[in-house]
Amino acid sequence: MSFAENVRFELNFQDMQVKELSDRTGISKNTLDKYLFGKTVQPGVENAVKIAQALGVSVEYLTLGKPAIKPDDWESLSQECKIVVEQYSRLNKFNRKTIDDILLSLVSRQA
Repeated sequence: MSFAENVRFELNFQDMQVKELSDRTGISKNTLDKYLFGKTVQPGVENAVKIAQALGVSVEYLTLGKPAIKPDDWESLSQECKIVVEQYSRLNKFNRKTIDDILLSLVSRQA
């Protein structure tokens, strides 16, 4: 997914409006709309960092769609875990919520 698609996904996932993102970042709503729906493909580094921080995700995730995980942590994961993380990061909001609910249910059964 593109930067704009990843930001739109996070906005939907977090139930946040562009106006709220604007307030959190100090980036005008008009500029954010251009990033998300206009011809500007990606913001500069400074604005990308502001957007990522406001959304609580990494710039790498927004630009590349990769999960926000430290390289050392990623390397220590089993191949099975890496596959799960990569597949989860590709899901839409509804399907992530479904997986989250299933996992919570399974974990609570084990307790």
